[in-house]
Amino acid sequence: MDEFDWEEFETAVRLLKSGVSKLYFRDVILAATGQNILPFEAKSNEILNEIRFWLEKNLNELSNLIEMDYVGRPNELGNYLERLLMARLDEDLNFSVDTPTTEQGRRQAAGYPDGIIVDHHRDQVVYFDVKIFQEKTRDSSLRSFYYQPTNQSKILHDAPHFLIGFVVESLENDNRSPFVIRGYEIVDIYNLQVNFKAEFNASNRDIYKE
Repeated sequence: MDEFDWEEFETAVRLLKSGVSKLYFRDVILAATGQNILPFEAKSNEILNEIRFWLEKNLNELSNLIEMDYVGRPNELGNYLERLLMARLDEDLNFSVDTPTTEQGRRQAAGYPDGIIVDHHRDQVVYFDVKIFQEKTRDSSLRSFYYQPTNQSKILHDAPHFLIGFVVESLENDNRSPFVIRGYEIVDIYNLQVNFKAEFNASNRDIYKE
């Protein structure tokens, strides 16, 4: 608690009391990391178009791979697909696709964003996240995207951000493997609005401890 800043804490509590509930994600990232989420422009759109072209060409192969190789529930399927996609994009396309590093230089898979694209030819950096969803949950209001600010930020550049959402289906309709990919969507995160809710809580163990 030696480095606890009460002035910052009081400012945060006042924010909670203000009743703010929805924020642009780009503003959250700027406040948490000091880096800007940028709109897509000519060079970054070229990267997106290359990824779209690659997905159109290889989506069936990705689907076959997860159908044959992945065993488990959908919770971990996103992580499996993320690793598979990043390895293939890095191998096949003319830019680097990897797990981002923190300010301390450590590669970190956990937390947002999942990946970083570095295109030296275009002098362009792009961050991205990989998600899965089932068509029947498309309109669900349950949380499917979240961000928790930490002192181990993986966002070190002003850059565009996007999300790839893969539409998956359980072939046995039991929410278990085997899964197949039915489609995908690429979403520019620049105008994404996120919900904000914070609370202070305690468990029975905290309350009734001896």
